[in-house]
Amino acid sequence: MMDTAVGLVETYLRLNGFFTITEFQVQQPHGASGTFETATDLDILAVHLPLAASSVPRHPRRSGEVRCEIILAEDPILAIERDRPDILIGEVKEGAGRINRGLLSPEVLHAALRRVGCCPEAHIADAAAALLRNGQFHTRGDDGVVCRIRLASFAASFETSPTPAVLTVTLRHIVDFVEEYLRLYRDILRRAHFKDPLLALLTLMGKLDLEVADVARGAPHR
Repeated sequence: MMDTAVGLVETYLRLNGFFTITEFQVQQPHGASGTFETATDLDILAVHLPLAASSVPRHPRRSGEVRCEIILAEDPILAIERDRPDILIGEVKEGAGRINRGLLSPEVLHAALRRVGCCPEAHIADAAAALLRNGQFHTRGDDGVVCRIRLASFAASFETSPTPAVLTVTLRHIVDFVEEYLRLYRDILRRAHFKDPLLALLTLMGKLDLEVADVARGAPHR
């Protein structure tokens, strides 16, 4: 079963147009025995393509009217670049935000970059070194797919700024964002049946005129 916090982050990123892989295991040799062990789990790998959008047909549709393209979500905090693919390698914590030591190794970042497929083998080491140093890396046309790669930390709180992550997002912000998204597009989504358990729960709460903040403080039903 997927970790609840990881599921929350995945829902949020998908609403913002990312394709995601969660809890990706990185294997490594175990001593000299010829066996292998899991070096770490990468909580989230996410890729956003420049023209990603959600489209909803206009209704009622008048004669000669083109389909209405509606970008349903784009959180400014993600600072998505629209001229190139955007790749996130993220850690998710229910407590204070930090980057696991397991992620901050050239071997693990090498595995993540190979899985995403943005860099040819000859340039992966340079990309991993830049991520360890700066938390982000911009590839060029001569060393792979033109894109931006970033480390990210999603957590309940940030007592200090994680190093070297350049993107930090609190879980509270994510819940608020998803609630606002469902409220903003309620007319479009009110009859949708979500397979995503978080969206299904928050949609039901919206129909009951409840918000997460109401439940947390024990507010009476309106």
